[in-house]
Amino acid sequence: MTTPAYLEQRPAHVHSESRWSQFRYASQQLRLVVRDLLAAAALPAGGRVLDYGCADSPYANEVPAGVTYVGADLPGNPNAEVDLLADGTVPLPDSLFDVVLSTQVLEHVEETARYLQECHRLLKPGGSLILSTHGIMYYHRDPEDYWRWTRPGLEKVISDAGFEVAETRGVLAVVAAAIQIFQDGTLWKLPRRLQPLYAAMMQPVIRFVDRRYEEASRVDNCLTIALRAVKPGQDPAVS
Repeated sequence: MTTPAYLEQRPAHVHSESRWSQFRYASQQLRLVVRDLLAAAALPAGGRVLDYGCADSPYANEVPAGVTYVGADLPGNPNAEVDLLADGTVPLPDSLFDVVLSTQVLEHVEETARYLQECHRLLKPGGSLILSTHGIMYYHRDPEDYWRWTRPGLEKVISDAGFEVAETRGVLAVVAAAIQIFQDGTLWKLPRRLQPLYAAMMQPVIRFVDRRYEEASRVDNCLTIALRAVKPGQDPAVS
């Protein structure tokens, strides 16, 4: 079977937390945020999580024991249990999931309103959308890259889709984000054998600078924005 072009173009190391990864600190911090937001969603035993645009399913292990994880992605992804339809929708029934997880997907979606409406359709009433996307991150394809958001802008499009935003978090405050972008913009100028060493040197600097910022200031100027939003109503099964 031929590997789809979008998989061949997708960076294999983008979620790496290795010492040598150029994204080590950002990946670690995003994982912690996703973990916190999943905990806040209070998934019930026997619940279901849909990872909508799952890529390499980096957060499947963060789903609690006893909860079913389902990955959905473009056709050809071996990590996905469900193939998206041609219009990007999911061939599954309404109100099936307790959580829809969407990490670093929305910036790659051409029709964001349709995508968010689909998240809303798939969630049970009272269920949570846990979503992260670009703040001031630089351009990258997967397979294309369309959008950037401020906190109020992202909260608006989520609210417009029928959700109630419960919590918004920032990953990498503005100076740490600037150093990350500087690192990524200069790393490729070095010989390949020196790139891991350069990343290993820069990542502790990013970590040190980022920890000087409180969450309240981080969320308004950050590399990546994450939030948890709730579909209004109550699941009839627990009422």
